[in-house]
Formats: sequence, C-alpha cells, structure tokens
Amino acid sequence: MSESQVKAFITSQVARYAHSVGSHKYRVDVHPFPALSPCTGPLNKELSNPEQPVGRLTLTLSCETPYHWKARIKAKVSVLVKMVVAGKPLRRNQQITRSDLSLKATDIAYIRHGYFTDMSRLTGKAMKRNVQAGHILTPRQVEMPEWVKKDSEVIIEARRGTMVAQMKGIALESGAQGDTLRVRNLSSQKEILATVTGHNKVNTLF
Repeated sequence: MSESQVKAFITSQVARYAHSVGSHKYRVDVHPFPALSPCTGPLNKELSNPEQPVGRLTLTLSCETPYHWKARIKAKVSVLVKMVVAGKPLRRNQQITRSDLSLKATDIAYIRHGYFTDMSRLTGKAMKRNVQAGHILTPRQVEMPEWVKKDSEVIIEARRGTMVAQMKGIALESGAQGDTLRVRNLSSQKEILATVTGHNKVNTLF
C-alpha cells in the first residue's frame, strides 16, 4: 500500500465524517513512513478513531500472507466547521440578538463542549456568563431548555444513506435541541459527537 493509497483511505473516512457535521473543508496530513512489506492476502486497516477521525490519528495495517506483519501510520486531520461565536463581548443575563453573533470556521478536533452552527437558535436566549468577542458559544453558556441531561441514557440513531441503526449511549454533557454533544456508545464504548433531535435522542452518521 503506497502513501497515496494510505492518504486516500484516511481521506475517505474523514470526508464521510465531515459530511456528517455539515462540513466540506478538511485536511489530511500523513506522516512519512517506510515502504511496506508485500501482502498477497487481505490487508486489514484499522483507524484509531473511526467514529470521529480528527486530530492525531493512527492507521494500523496488518497482513498474514505471505507472512505476518503490522505497521502503524500516523496522520493529522483537521475538519473545519462554521461555528457561532460572540461577535462582541456578551454579558451574563444579556438577551442575545442576531447582531451579537458571527460565524467562525474552527477545527472540530479541539471542541470539547459542543457548539452551534445556526445563529437563529440563539436569538432571544440569555447568556449564563460573560463571554469575550470571538469565543465559540457552547450550550452550557446559554439558557436553553435541555432535552438531554449529562450522564443520562440516550438512544443513538445512526444513519448511512437509507440505512438506520439504533443503539444505547450515555450523554457526557447536557444539551438542547440541535446541540452537538459528546456521547459514549455503550456497544463500542467509543466517544462520538451526536446531535440532539429529541428528548433523550441523538443522531449521528456512520
């Protein structure tokens, strides 16, 4: 498997994830690696975080024929999402207007507490705390009715085309309708990002 093939494989996984969070802007940088040994049988490929392939990743390749070998390839991935930020300093208890907000393309790899992509969802809501201009607004900073509570059990609905699968998960933070939250998939024990769609219901793509 050549470096271009490795990058193509990782890029395909990143593109799928980027689409699930509404982004078409991403970058994949594969670290240099030595030539791989020949493989005449199936080449197994395992990505370190297939459900959220951003940040620093490891692609593990393994082969059994003509002999067993394993290689680990490092990569750095960024996915840019337009997130709602404070267009000016906002004060605690201030009612938010459209003119208070702006959009900023941000690498989702470094987001840990949710974000908004639709400014209309914040209009009329109130700030829970002071926020400086340019800061990403998170669900915990704004007064909104919570449909999902931290540590509560949720139903994860995963979609791929016309296929739909449901599984149980645990919310790792609270959120309202449309919020993007961290959720732990109880089947795989993997942490994923999912969007709140109803009371104790979240949606993601796979």
